Amino acid sequence: MKAILICPAEKLRKQFEVAIGALKGVALIKVLTEFPPEDVLRRIMRARAPQVVFIGLDESHGCENTNNQLETESPWIQRIGLHESKDPTTFRLALRLRMHEALVEPFHRSDIDDVVARTAKLLAASPDGAPKNHLFAFVPAKPGVGSSTIAANATWAFSRMQKSQVLLADFDLSSGIASFLFKTEHDHQIVDALSRSHELDEEHWKRLVKKIGNVDLLPSGAPCIPEAVGSTHVTRLVEYIRRTYDVACADLPDTFDEISLGVLRDADRIILVTSAELPAIRMARLKAGLFQKLDLADKVRLVVNRVRKSNALKADEIEEAVGLPVFATFPCDYSDVTKAIQNGTASSALSHSAEVFAAKLLDKKLDHEKRHRFLERFAITPMRYAFK
Repeated sequence: MKAILICPAEKLRKQFEVAIGALKGVALIKVLTEFPPEDVLRRIMRARAPQVVFIGLDESHGCENTNNQLETESPWIQRIGLHESKDPTTFRLALRLRMHEALVEPFHRSDIDDVVARTAKLLAASPDGAPKNHLFAFVPAKPGVGSSTIAANATWAFSRMQKSQVLLADFDLSSGIASFLFKTEHDHQIVDALSRSHELDEEHWKRLVKKIGNVDLLPSGAPCIPEAVGSTHVTRLVEYIRRTYDVACADLPDTFDEISLGVLRDADRIILVTSAELPAIRMARLKAGLFQKLDLADKVRLVVNRVRKSNALKADEIEEAVGLPVFATFPCDYSDVTKAIQNGTASSALSHSAEVFAAKLLDKKLDHEKRHRFLERFAITPMRYAFK
C-alpha cells in the first residue's frame, strides 16, 4: 500500500521512517516535515494517490486541520495518528479526530504489523474508493512536435470510450489552436473561465464551453496577456473541471508560467510529446529534468509523435536520450492529419494509436486491439531508464 507521512516533530518522524522502512508491503512515497496549506495538501493527494496517511499528533492545531481536510475530501484514505506518548489523551485525540488507528513510539514491529494488517483489510473491503475522474496535461518538448494534435485526437478517443462528456481545455494563451483543430469558433475563452473561477456553476459553464458532439471545448481564443489571473484561479478552475468531467485534457504551451505550472501540479498524468528528431529529443530530455526538479517526474509519460520506419532513432535510443520510457507512439501521416484539420474531425490515421493510448491511460483494455509490428515494440517499453 502507498503511504504518506506528515509529521513536523523531527525525532518522531525519523524514528517512524526507520520502523516503516523495514516493513514489506508499505511504500512511503512522500514525507512532509510540516502540515501543508489546504491547496498544497489537495494537490499532493491527487498527484500521489496514497491509500494511507500517517499524521503526527504533536501539534494539535495543524494535525486537526490536515485530518479534517482529508476526512472531508478524501474519506477513502486511511488516517493513522503518530505520537511519542502513551498518555490516554493521545488516544482520545485520535478517537475525536475519527482516525482509523494510532501508533506511539517506540514503534515495535509487532504493533506496526497489526495496524498494517487491519488497514489492509479495510482497504480490501472497499477497493477503488477514490474518484475516477482524470486530468491529463499535454506538454510539447518544443513547438511544432504536434502536442495539440495528439491532445485533440486523444480527446476524441476518450469521447468514444466514455458515456459522459469529456473536456479539452486549451491553456496555451499565446498560440492555442484547439478551436482551429475542431474547426469552430466561440464567444468565450479560457481566460473567461479563469477570471470567473470563483463563481462557476452549471449555467456559467454552459456558456463558457463549446459543445462538439461528446466533447466540451474550452478554447484559448486570440493571443492575450491575462491580467490578475494567478494560481488560485487555476486551482479553482481545475477543481470545477474535476467535479464536472470524468476525463479532461489540458493542452499546455511550450513555456511554463504560473497558469501552466498550476495545471501541471494538479494533473494526474503529464504527457510529454516529442518527435523523433534530435532537437525535439534534446528538449524533451531538458524538460524531463525540469519535471524532476519540480517533483513531478513520477507523473510524466513520454509520447513519440510522427513515427516512421525510416526514423534514424529507435525506441531504446530515444529512451536513453530522454531518460524516460516510451509510453506510446503515433504514426506520421501529414496528408491525413491535414485533411482531418480541414474537416475539424479526428484523424483516421491516428485513431487506432489514440484509442490504444487513451485505454492505456485509463487502464482499460480494448475489445479488439491490433498493433502494427513496428509500433508494437515501439509503443510499450519496460521502464529501463531513469533520470540521469
